[in-house]
Amino acid sequence: MADMSDIAGLLSGLFSSDGDEEGSGGAFGNIDIDPELLIKLLGIISKLGEDSADTAFLTALRPLLREENRPKLDRAAGILKIMSILPLLRDD
Repeated sequence: MADMSDIAGLLSGLFSSDGDEEGSGGAFGNIDIDPELLIKLLGIISKLGEDSADTAFLTALRPLLREENRPKLDRAAGILKIMSILPLLRDD
């Protein structure tokens, strides 16, 4: 399994630009993308896709609630997802 430095090196080569020729950069032209930031963003996106035990519990309660209370439950589940990614947003 590749470690983070291997992945960062691979992404650095993909997104780096030589600067000697117009449009001869990486896959996205002359855009400089920090590989560490990209890895951090991918971690955040994958965390948003996961269901925690709390959100699974709220989802299980949804059919038991009245229709007018279901949007409140959806907002609460969204807040829980946002709270789960807050530790990932801190600078190390």
